[in-house]
Amino acid sequence: MSSNLIQKILNLYPRQDENMFFKSGREGYWSNLSKQENNRFQKILENEGAKRAVQSVIPQFEDMIYSEKREAALELLDHEKSGICIDFGCMWGVLSAGMAKRGHEVIAIDQTYQSLLFLKKRAEEDNLNNIHIVQDDIKKTKFTDIADYAILNGVLEWIPILEEVEVKKFYGKRLHSDVKNSEIPNNIQEQFLKTVFTSLKKEGQMMLAIENRHSHQYYMGRKDPHANLLFTTFLPRPLSNYISKFFHNKPYRNYIYSFKDMENMVLRAGFKECETYMCFPDYHFPEMILSYSEHGIIEYRKYPNVNRITIKQKISYYFEYFIMRYFKAKFFAPAIIIIAKK
Repeated sequence: MSSNLIQKILNLYPRQDENMFFKSGREGYWSNLSKQENNRFQKILENEGAKRAVQSVIPQFEDMIYSEKREAALELLDHEKSGICIDFGCMWGVLSAGMAKRGHEVIAIDQTYQSLLFLKKRAEEDNLNNIHIVQDDIKKTKFTDIADYAILNGVLEWIPILEEVEVKKFYGKRLHSDVKNSEIPNNIQEQFLKTVFTSLKKEGQMMLAIENRHSHQYYMGRKDPHANLLFTTFLPRPLSNYISKFFHNKPYRNYIYSFKDMENMVLRAGFKECETYMCFPDYHFPEMILSYSEHGIIEYRKYPNVNRITIKQKISYYFEYFIMRYFKAKFFAPAIIIIAKK
């Protein structure tokens, strides 16, 4: 399969460099690291390896990058036969590695060249020669009927953002960007889901993970994880837009959705079968994944969470336990996972 797959990739990405595929240049940047931090990170990566680079520069992200707990949602997919997986917006390659370890050929796509260099080194160190790395804007990919699986893990909410993102600068600072985009964010997101749909073979599966717009955490004062503002996830979009422009001098474009609205968007993109799940406490480190159904919420139980440290976090958890256990308030579950089939 590997040689045929490589030829299919080369048909779309004729340039090869350091065992990675490119269409044109290396433009595009989205990272938890500033460009300056990434320069230091890359030097250690080249000289001492992937794990050492993480431990030296971003030790706070080591679990985020290497914990197998992050792969929990992959078990919702059907792995009976090995196939081809496209990881859209792969970044550190957590789920790319997870799918590769399960025997699949993985096309890992990201716009950020530095992140792909990390994934290349990680794959080499873990002896995962079934990861094929592609540098491109994931909104512009042209794969057609090639994949058995598509992964969108914390990606859809960033699709409407066109400018480069250094996360620390993106959060809470007034940005002055030359990038202008008047298109409605949900239209861009739906079009992207159609691109993902096109990439899948018939019966292919998509795994999508995203925060719930109406998570109880946001009503209790947790900031929007993308806009770094209070209440913007669940307020009417025009009001959230006004708040973002007032405090951050930029429009509100990181749209997330309720369970029903997310499911409807997936179906409008062409998918015919859609299984929806609640994820606790979030999709980054799932402790519990339950079907979004009356039967599913009945199975809610107490779960461990090492991040439940502060008084505010503890109050939030006990509030969650109370409304889920006694009121079956699945509408307010923290995160959404959808498994959709073409």
